[in-house]
Order: sequence, then structure tokens, then C-alpha cells
Amino acid sequence: MLRVMKPSRAQTAHYPIRAVSTLTGIGIDTLRAWERRYGAVTPVRDDRGRLYTDADIARLRLLNQAVSSGHSVGRIAKLSDKELRRLTAPPPATTIPPARGGPATFDASSLNRALSRLDSAAIDQEFSRLAAVLPPLELVRDVLLPSLRDVGDNWNRSRGGIAHEHLVSSTVRGLLGSFLRLYSRSDADVRLLFATPAGERHEIGILAAAMLAASCGLGVSYMGPDLPAREIVDAARSSAARVLVLGLTLSADGKQDDRALRAIVRDLPPRTELWAGGRAAGHHAALLSTRGIVLGDFDEYLRQLERVAKRSS
Repeated sequence: MLRVMKPSRAQTAHYPIRAVSTLTGIGIDTLRAWERRYGAVTPVRDDRGRLYTDADIARLRLLNQAVSSGHSVGRIAKLSDKELRRLTAPPPATTIPPARGGPATFDASSLNRALSRLDSAAIDQEFSRLAAVLPPLELVRDVLLPSLRDVGDNWNRSRGGIAHEHLVSSTVRGLLGSFLRLYSRSDADVRLLFATPAGERHEIGILAAAMLAASCGLGVSYMGPDLPAREIVDAARSSAARVLVLGLTLSADGKQDDRALRAIVRDLPPRTELWAGGRAAGHHAALLSTRGIVLGDFDEYLRQLERVAKRSS
């Protein structure tokens, strides 16, 4: 029998301490103190210093949340991740956190300068800084998606090239993927499946939706873009997903796209709800509304998340 070897901590440790400080909101001196005094995490060390895994960052975020709530790090540093999640879990009625009011404002000058130089490290640093201080909804709604729209508009107006759009898209995709991994839970009662149908390669919107669901404590299976209808239906069935969330951004006028959606509507398991969002979802409203919900915006999406979360509590 072939034995599958799990990657070692050294192989999965990618984040230097400065990046961890940005992603967790914990100062570098505090991180070192928590490790030295309490053994909060045990990073890998190489000739350049500490390196942390995704699991280390997820644990540090839990510890920081608990400390911010009034717990002493010395008392909780030895708790398991499961115990920390239980300690920091919000009451069921507040599972879906509201945004902090109107759109967040931020100084985009540093980001724009980095973009004009095609400086991927500076762009990533600026997005990571904002990710450390903004709640997930505000990060997605007020920073990441508007930045992508601005780059696209500038390209259409000949103020930027396709390289600028690809660079920002790649950075945003990586950041959302990192947070999705950090927030993901295997013990969640409600599971949502996220995908886009065949021919639909735009994944930023559906990836952002998956990250928001995971940040609310819901179970997430992110399948990615450009999946055949049969694969999507089979995944929904095998995962026993409560909800299938489809991202549709192309202005669909091809018969193949319409056939794929009809197959999903027809074959999706009865217990699985269907939600569809994106700027092309309205083109298929007549078809999709026979089986599910067409999401108008993120606010509507959050209301639906809250509904399924409350139903499971």
C-alpha cells in the first residue's frame, strides 16, 4: 500500500515574523514574548530567522482575539486550538458580524505608487496592512473589490496595462486564499460549496464570498473556477453541502452556459440551496429563481449567511 507522507513543518512554514505581525495584528516584540515565555507557537528557524505556518497564524489570531476579550495569555497559551475556538466563539445570534457603518476610507496613495512601479511586494504589504486592521467584510467590500474595479477602469481608459490588472488580481487572490485557509473550520455544522461553472474563469468574487462565509464560522468547500456542471453537482452531493454558491460574471449569451446552469438547477440535490451572485446572475434570473436565490449584493449575501447560520444554531 502506498503511504502518503504529510509535509513537515519546515516544508509548510512560509511566513516571516514581520508578515505574521501584519496578518495577526500582534506586535513583533509581543510575538517573541509569547513564544519565549509561554510557548504559544513554535516557529521553524532558518538562517534568516523565524518562519511560521498557516496553522501558526490561525492559532495566533485566536490567542490575540482571546487576549483582546480580557483573557490572560499566560492562562490560555497551552489550550488546544479547539479549546481556543470555543473560548472565542461569539453567541449564535451574532455569528454574522455587521460592518462598522459606512464604507471604510483609506489612503490609496501608497498603493497607487506601488502599482505604477508594478511593485508586487509593496502592493502585497499595503493590502496586508489593511487586512490587519479591517474586519473581513470591510476589507472585501471597501478595499479589495474597489481596487480591482479601479484597475480595470484605468485599463479601459488606457491609463494602465493588462499587467497592472493581473498583478493586483494575483495579489488579491493570494490574500483571500490565505485568509480562507486561516478561517476554515472542519467541525462546522453548516457547509457551503463555492464554484463557478465551465467557461467562467473569474474567481475573485466567489473567492471573496467563500472567505466571508469562513470568517463567520461556517464550513466552506471552495472548488474554484471553471467547473463542469456534473462536477459541481457531484461535489454538492458528496459534501452534503447546505448551500451551493455560484459566481457568474460573464454576460452569458452562449447556449453552452445556459445548458450548464439548467443542468445544475435540474440535478442539484433537493436539500442543497442554490445561490447565484455576480454581475451576470441577473441574466439568468428567470431560470435560477425557480430553484434558488439571485444575490443582488454583499448585503443580501450576508443576510442569507445569517439565515442559514441561525437555522443551524
